[in-house]
Amino acid sequence: MKFGFIGLGAVIETAYLPALKRLNVPLEHCYGFDVDVSRAPDGIQRCESLDALLAMKHEMVLITTSSLWHLPVLEQVLRSEVPRIVVEKPVAATLEQLAHLQALLAEPENATRILALDHWMARDGVAQLVRGEIENDWQPEAGAALVSPLIASLADIVKIEGYLLEPSGFNDKGEPVALNFATGEPDTRTLKHPDGVIVDIGTHVLAMMHETLAVLGADNQLALTLVEAKDRLGHPIAKGDIATAEGSAHLRGQLSGIPLEIWLNKYAGPAGGQKGIRLYLRDGTVLSQDRLGAGEVLEILQSENVHRWTLNGAVYERCLARCILGENSLFVRAPEQVSHFTQRRIAEVTALLQLQQQLRGPH
Repeated sequence: MKFGFIGLGAVIETAYLPALKRLNVPLEHCYGFDVDVSRAPDGIQRCESLDALLAMKHEMVLITTSSLWHLPVLEQVLRSEVPRIVVEKPVAATLEQLAHLQALLAEPENATRILALDHWMARDGVAQLVRGEIENDWQPEAGAALVSPLIASLADIVKIEGYLLEPSGFNDKGEPVALNFATGEPDTRTLKHPDGVIVDIGTHVLAMMHETLAVLGADNQLALTLVEAKDRLGHPIAKGDIATAEGSAHLRGQLSGIPLEIWLNKYAGPAGGQKGIRLYLRDGTVLSQDRLGAGEVLEILQSENVHRWTLNGAVYERCLARCILGENSLFVRAPEQVSHFTQRRIAEVTALLQLQQQLRGPH
């Protein structure tokens, strides 16, 4: 497959390229462009302009620029003949951009070409439990079994919780500093609004929640309120502050009528690392998926009984294999679903951006 990346920043080197190499995807037909000429990752053949990249008639283009540039780049790609366009999260960066995006998607030929991606939508272990079938790549621990369907409808669910609590380190002043999600090295960037946790990592948790509930027919009705938001040093975000990034946040709301809560923290310290969801059922059963080291842990908790499965591998690798590449691509195995995935991502980003407006005031 001939494919191209537009935007060659850190996510390419720390996530995409390692995943492609682990999946043994040939890179001789992998091209890229970035306005920053210093960005030239090994393995990607760099094009001199975006027009030059698009003229190569790629089978797929992935938009991996900074979020504010997703929509302008997408508009240019739509004028080309590229049949499959994948846009990294968040699919757009402002409410105005989202409204314009929806106008573009109103054209049927556009809606079938554009997949709004969040790699956590491939973290589908709880969704498999909800469907009543666990795929063979999940390894059961002793006695683990799914003996009967656990859920018949959304009415069986009491609430859903999500969390992304990232480990962090400390600088020479003893202040918390974020760690790169892929390398574990200190993240030297100074994050500013709008790149705080609400939109930066809240998208991941909502995508995992939404795809899980979509198995039962959940719609895109999503409403969020903010319980608390603090900056990197633990200070509240003041109304009117449109500069300081949120370092942590607690969200509450409803998704398709199901109560939800989300905890986000880029500075959870050495005890961080929890990344997943919990689904609470009316009969007391809890379905849980979390990261553990380099893999996933899936559990059914019923009173004193715990059924557990594990799955090794990076999330980006799983996402590329299950959603983007070859015959497993959503464009191939479920083309009629591509627009639905994109609309779910739009609903999530819309709710998060509205929350930022409530937190900081109109801006």
